[in-house]
Amino acid sequence: MQVQDTNSSSQTIAFDLIEQQTQDDVSSSSVSSSSPVEVKTNIIFNPLQHRTQGGSRDLSTSDIVRYMKNEWSSVPLCAFCRIFSNVTTISIMKDISVMDLLIECLIRESRQSKNNNDIPEIPLEFYNLAKSITESTNDQLMNNNNDMWIKFGQWLELKKPISKSDVHQHLKSQWKRLSHAAEIRNSKNFRYVTNSECIVDGCGKTLVHLDGLDDFNAVIEATKAINSYYFHMLDNPIHRSRSFWKNLAERFGAFISYGDLPYTTSDTASSHNIDHQNCVNDLLFALQPISNSVNRFVNKYYEHYYTKLSKLTIGPFVPRTFGIFPTIAINFNVISNYHWDSNDDPNGLCFLVALGDFEGGELCFPQLQILVKLKPGQIVAFPSYLLLHGNLPIIRGIRFSIVYFVHANFLSKKFENFHKNNDNDTIIKIQDLYNSQGHNPKRILLKKAQQFQIEEESSENSTDKRRYKDDLIKGRRGLRHEDLLE
Repeated sequence: MQVQDTNSSSQTIAFDLIEQQTQDDVSSSSVSSSSPVEVKTNIIFNPLQHRTQGGSRDLSTSDIVRYMKNEWSSVPLCAFCRIFSNVTTISIMKDISVMDLLIECLIRESRQSKNNNDIPEIPLEFYNLAKSITESTNDQLMNNNNDMWIKFGQWLELKKPISKSDVHQHLKSQWKRLSHAAEIRNSKNFRYVTNSECIVDGCGKTLVHLDGLDDFNAVIEATKAINSYYFHMLDNPIHRSRSFWKNLAERFGAFISYGDLPYTTSDTASSHNIDHQNCVNDLLFALQPISNSVNRFVNKYYEHYYTKLSKLTIGPFVPRTFGIFPTIAINFNVISNYHWDSNDDPNGLCFLVALGDFEGGELCFPQLQILVKLKPGQIVAFPSYLLLHGNLPIIRGIRFSIVYFVHANFLSKKFENFHKNNDNDTIIKIQDLYNSQGHNPKRILLKKAQQFQIEEESSENSTDKRRYKDDLIKGRRGLRHEDLLE
């Protein structure tokens, strides 16, 4: 592992974002009035053009292929996407590679499934299969060796019958078991990272990069907007989305799940209650300055990554609200248990910004034995697919976070899924892909709160297993983390 000192001019600023800020409080690194204004259109849901998940499915096979060929283009990410630029100082601490992280997880899982702590290493043939998950390969013999994949699944003791796809899916998701995190959470040998620093692996690829944003006013504006949105949702149950009330989190922008084309998330389109749409729009407009700041950060320090994602076009079904990023997630007064983000790209980075007036909630990377004490005005970048990560408890206050990320599904189009004999002749074959009238499911106008908006489910019933029970209860009540539950 190597450490790079970015020598950022951004000052570390401790502040209370709930109190009124003056210009004198702004960091010396904030954007000046002479900086170019980034004007954007197509940032909120347009029901006449954009499509939600249901609308994206209202297409014939030929129209889906036409969308993929003409409207959706991307460039696969590569190892250079995580190479840090503008380096001034490099000091070598310890070499660590992507495969070290993955193999450590797989060996631990095999030990757990077999209840045998004497398994010292992973067999070489399985190592090569695992390597193919994180590194693209043209080795057709290995890719098509179904028997070897099945033996790998047997080594991991997957549930029978085992297929190659089962093992693929397992390597991408199932090895993120929280028991692994619990084992190393009690270690005392963690190092705190509080100032600008970039920690890289033996190949120079970023593992954890903490730095400052260049627009402190944007941080203040984003905090006020999210705080207002959060308490508005608590005070108005009829406006709560399913994801907000279940998990205290919402996704905005584009998504791909259970389908073949990008679509606008239901949170962005306010599908649960059309009366909430203006609240969403106001929030997304208020987040434009901080999204611009995050984009400038990526362009400055990860130019190759920025260039690749700049070439990502995902078509007319979705707004492009966050620059190069199709999607953000906002966590409202809640933290995360340890997890991997198995849908993210192994060569990609996610970018996390913490907001609010709080203490604690450090971002923990057990595999690296690092704790990032993220403060408002800072940003942390890391490969969320590869690194186990979670938060320490919040000691005081209310903490929000915004995560900018790219799911791997945006970077690969699945033409092989379509064949002429699967065409659905009941759907109009030639649609105007820029006109969504009559294709989206009808959005609802609620007159009273529904059960999903008021029922307090436990963390066991939460769709997001990364949440803690007490955090969900306190978050749904708008409590600070030092407040006692009655």
